Amino acid sequence: MSLKVGASIPVSTNYIRSNPAVPVYRGDEILENLFAVIYHIEIGYNKDGVQEVKQYIIVDYKEYSLSENDKEGIMNIAKDYCVQKSIDNSENVEIKLLDNEVAENFIERIFNNMKVIRGLITN
Repeated sequence: MSLKVGASIPVSTNYIRSNPAVPVYRGDEILENLFAVIYHIEIGYNKDGVQEVKQYIIVDYKEYSLSENDKEGIMNIAKDYCVQKSIDNSENVEIKLLDNEVAENFIERIFNNMKVIRGLITN
């Protein structure tokens, strides 16, 4: 198979915003009890001339395998987070469990790059 780079395609992303991460503890709020972290990313884009926002609620949990009860509990916490932040349950909202090391590394790199870009803009 022969691969080649095609012509660039303009994208209409207006902004990407990372909201503060929210820790989830099992028990007292101490580092040893950290169970998961909720990440909230917003991507603004134009669709048919109208500003739209796609929101991703990503839950990164620290254990490699979870029981169905724990997965359900984490999803309920993520849904409660959405209610607290007045995020409607629409087609523009996705809640995902981050249960893949490759995906976790990718998200971490995105957040680190966003911090660098934000630092360059604010300086």
